[in-house]
Amino acid sequence: MRLLAVLLLCAAARAQESAKPVEETPKTGSIAGIVTVSGTGAPMRDVQVSIRRGSPQEKTTVTDANGRYTLRDVAPGASLRMGAMAADSSGRTGGFGPSASRIVNLAPGQDLAAVDFQIVIPGRIAGRVVDQNNEPVVGISVYLVAREYSYGALRAVFAGAGNTDDQGEYILERVAPGRAYAVMAGRKYRQLGPVSDAPLDPALRLPAVVPTFYPNSRTAEGAEPMILRPGERREGVDIHLARSPAFCLEGVLEGNSGPAAIRFNISETQPASGRSGSGGFYMATPGGTSGPDGKIRLCDLHPGDYELSVSEYAAGSFGNITNFGAVVVNVSDRDLAGVRVGLRPRIPVSGEVVFDGPAPETPIEGKLRLNAETITRTNRGNAEVQIPGAFTFEGGLPMDEFSLDVNAVPPGIYVKDVKYGDRSVLNRTLRVGTAMGNAGLTIVLARDGGSIATSVADKDGNPVADCTVVILPATSDNEAAFAAAMRNGQTDQSGRWTSPTMSPGKYVALATRDIVNRSPETIARLWKARTRGEELEIISGGKPSARLTLRTLD
Repeated sequence: MRLLAVLLLCAAARAQESAKPVEETPKTGSIAGIVTVSGTGAPMRDVQVSIRRGSPQEKTTVTDANGRYTLRDVAPGASLRMGAMAADSSGRTGGFGPSASRIVNLAPGQDLAAVDFQIVIPGRIAGRVVDQNNEPVVGISVYLVAREYSYGALRAVFAGAGNTDDQGEYILERVAPGRAYAVMAGRKYRQLGPVSDAPLDPALRLPAVVPTFYPNSRTAEGAEPMILRPGERREGVDIHLARSPAFCLEGVLEGNSGPAAIRFNISETQPASGRSGSGGFYMATPGGTSGPDGKIRLCDLHPGDYELSVSEYAAGSFGNITNFGAVVVNVSDRDLAGVRVGLRPRIPVSGEVVFDGPAPETPIEGKLRLNAETITRTNRGNAEVQIPGAFTFEGGLPMDEFSLDVNAVPPGIYVKDVKYGDRSVLNRTLRVGTAMGNAGLTIVLARDGGSIATSVADKDGNPVADCTVVILPATSDNEAAFAAAMRNGQTDQSGRWTSPTMSPGKYVALATRDIVNRSPETIARLWKARTRGEELEIISGGKPSARLTLRTLD
């Protein structure tokens, strides 16, 4: 009897299991379209088209001779990023060629057609570098310089580089069309000895090379902006290289126990390596290693501001700085003496994530990701933290200037402030080691914001895909704050884009096909264009919507 009862229970359990609905895997779909050259409409063959790049569900194909592609068996999803990547001028692929991206929504079993890409071909700048006698200058570096608002300041950063040949001629490849650049000639990277043999008498020294911006300015502000059309080859961008009296800097480099053999670098404070737009460009700077006494004598310096830095790396690594120090010095009209800079150990950096107001009653799944990166170097630090919760950057951070990005913020929440000690570093740089005592970081989150839902249509009411929607603050104290508060995104195939959660306040929404970046030229155009946008206000928990038409920024 007992055995019969057990058998009946097992049968009932199997019946219940079989009665449960089976969760079906959503049907896959397909995406097809054509890739053409922007402006000419010429089809592009052998372009790599992908979706969910870098994820386990990535799908990739290449275009045929007519520029057509089809991605099959694509898992459905919302706001999926697609990319089309062509080879560069030498036929290489891997991120250096022209590219384009799109955002699509794919329903289960849907077959999307006409998901087309128009790839903008980069331009090229060429010219000569000559001296005061119009003679070619050989072995000089020529740089593409981008000016951009970032982390509370207008910065000039390198965006490309080339060298003059034996005729003084240079070529700068992969110049992004539609944005303003400056072109600058300056010294090439050099390995420096610790003690220069330059004459003690400045009158006996050879003149120093002064960084010179096209056509003949010593500052980026005085440079003639270069804005290229797609595929344009700008010739005759000739630079008359300036020179000045050469000066020397003498000093001592110190380790943890006093003067020592230490790695050093010296370079102008700007332009500098760093990020601009969606990428970054990093240049090696002149440097060397001091002798055991730590003494240095660095010469061939023109008047200006320089950063002298010292660094020490972990054994077997040239990317993990264990000790670091830097000082900014000004060279005016004479030699400098008595400069001292020493290695400093990494600083412990920890903190907490808190809410301004009550935290959600239901615990939040997932973690914030904190990414710290030195402004002009490639040293990084990362941390993950529960919401709310405490965190620490493992091993600390060097005493340097960092950007700090807070990622993976959950929907409905925004970053209201970031404090280092008693000072806000939201949209500003984090200067590690400047907080009083053992003060740490506080990431302040808030839930009283909202998002803006936009849809873009043409004059006939048809949705406009792949245009840029810009959300601008209605007012700002200055252009740097205006640029920091700006949010922008790309419409999907239905012409829709929704902003991330933003703080309460008044905003202006614009839709455009013009280039949008944080260069001073574009920010000035956006500042003027905001009077022609759609005015909106975010209140706590609100989600205002706007129906936009395409506009030019001018």
